[in-house]
Amino acid sequence: MYYFCKFVAMRPLIFILTLTLLSACTEYATVIKKGTLDQKYAMAIEKYKKKDYVRALPLLEELLTAYRGKEKAEEIYFYYCYCYYGLGQFELASFHFKNYTENYFKSKHSEECSYMYVHCLYRDALPYYLEQVSTEKAIAEMQLFLDQFPTTIYRDLCNEQIAELRKTLQKKSYETAMLFYKIEDYRAASISFKNTIKDFPDIENKDEIEYMIVKAAYMYAKYSVDDKKEERYSAVFVEFKEFANNHGVTNKYYKMAEELNTKATKELTKHKQK
Repeated sequence: MYYFCKFVAMRPLIFILTLTLLSACTEYATVIKKGTLDQKYAMAIEKYKKKDYVRALPLLEELLTAYRGKEKAEEIYFYYCYCYYGLGQFELASFHFKNYTENYFKSKHSEECSYMYVHCLYRDALPYYLEQVSTEKAIAEMQLFLDQFPTTIYRDLCNEQIAELRKTLQKKSYETAMLFYKIEDYRAASISFKNTIKDFPDIENKDEIEYMIVKAAYMYAKYSVDDKKEERYSAVFVEFKEFANNHGVTNKYYKMAEELNTKATKELTKHKQK
């Protein structure tokens, strides 16, 4: 009985809310069908400010057609670009922000839209375990943006995002090399680890990667055919020397790298005695 009475008490509120929603829907539908351009613009901005981008978009799209070639199109297109961003459609948003900067390069929004173009590329960058074409493009375009606007208010933010994207590329490069090692393609692993250091000399786990170069070289030599063993064990000594020169005996990987070097020396001696 209590819940029934409570429901009855709430019915006026529910009724008012329903009427409000229906009224809002009816108003939107009326403006879409019969509204003037000014009414459609006002409704579009109202929906935009409420983050109702789904309803704002068709109105803005119609207005873009109606005001094509006119001054007001610039502001309409600005909101149009942000609607796609608000909907999480970063690929489409990046296209429109870039298009905006090319068509309205003298606009007061030019720098902002230039940044939003590269920011959308950043947001749309793929996870590290997939191809990194979009990540590389985002980095390149962000650097171009910083060159174009050297005093931009977005400089620090861009540098942070570039650093984050570079970490994605680093991780991709490292994981690729580790995959080669796990599938026992030791030559490819060694080359990939070296490329990782070459491309990212400031990578955080550089000592681990240089240790893996020694390890991959050792495994490559160990499972080589006899007539290649001497050459490939000699490569282990070269890689260990490089590791030792870069990292002292206190490095956590030094002892393991030294053990591989010692094994390589013993196995090469045995091989020569055959």
